[in-house]
Amino acid sequence: MAFADTLEFLVLGSLWAFTIWRFATPQPPRGRAVRLVVILAALSFTFNRREVSFATDRLLHVADISVPLKNLATVAASAAMVHVTSLMPGPVADRPRLRRWAYALLAATGVSMAVLFVLAPRSPARGDFVAEHAGTPLVTAYGVLTQFGLFVGLACCLALFHPAAGRAERGTMRAGLRLLTAAALVGLLFIANRVAFQVSNALGSDVMNGPGAESLSRVILAAMLLLFAAGAALPAIGGLQRWLAHYAALQRLRPLWAASVAALPHVVLGDPPSRLADLLTLRGVDLRLYRRIIEIRDAQWELGQAQQAPPDADTSLVEQARALLRTGSVVATPDLAPIRRPGHNDPPDAPSAS
Repeated sequence: MAFADTLEFLVLGSLWAFTIWRFATPQPPRGRAVRLVVILAALSFTFNRREVSFATDRLLHVADISVPLKNLATVAASAAMVHVTSLMPGPVADRPRLRRWAYALLAATGVSMAVLFVLAPRSPARGDFVAEHAGTPLVTAYGVLTQFGLFVGLACCLALFHPAAGRAERGTMRAGLRLLTAAALVGLLFIANRVAFQVSNALGSDVMNGPGAESLSRVILAAMLLLFAAGAALPAIGGLQRWLAHYAALQRLRPLWAASVAALPHVVLGDPPSRLADLLTLRGVDLRLYRRIIEIRDAQWELGQAQQAPPDADTSLVEQARALLRTGSVVATPDLAPIRRPGHNDPPDAPSAS
């Protein structure tokens, strides 16, 4: 298997794994927009595989139909990227007219590509019309429009990720944003390569038609998408680290929580989870840890054993859990009725001898 094929399969696996993960986890509005970009990019790159492309053409009985499918998916991904950029502070969000122009240009690009696809000569062979008729006016125009659609999305990536990388703190977020910026720059290199291919063929040169030039183009495209996948996954790794920390804190608090609710069962909201359910339930860890902290605090308050003030709302859940563990465990008391002790104003139990 050639290096380009190996890299493409690696990218496909990474893109679809990341896409499935994004759909399997709840997302805010920005996350849903990013999810749309990712699935459109994954579809576009999947149709770009020669085996998938040829199988699609045969299945739909339309010669080279996979070409507009992958290119229109790229244009749609660029439009989704414009939407993502408009949700973030920056030049696109501050200029609604620029955003409308971007949408209009992408829509015009998609329509023009569909018209050119119908007019361009095509054949049911394994190659596509972009390679078979490179240099003809229709195909040259189609190729340039394709790269323009990609350029809009990459320009939005640069406008969004490069300034954000400079503002981000050190860690996975900054590293991920820098990888995304590098991916956009590699994407611009890919655009330059494909435009040069069309222009050189239009000028009658076949210098970029050899297998080496084709492999280079595929490697650049795969490297761009791999950088995008890695850059998007790094912040997710930071989220996984936070999840692991919260899950560990939840389990470490269980003995203290169990002792507390044994004394005051009414502080628990709902049925107390079993030990096995507590270990195997992987969703809602933040909420469960927050509730566990509140239930322990409530029990400590009622038992009069709270040794610290309630934690600040800005304190992280893990820090609150550590603070509770430092206070020591709560001793279960079967009988919570207060023991009456005589005070200095209470009459003695028996009259004193005078």
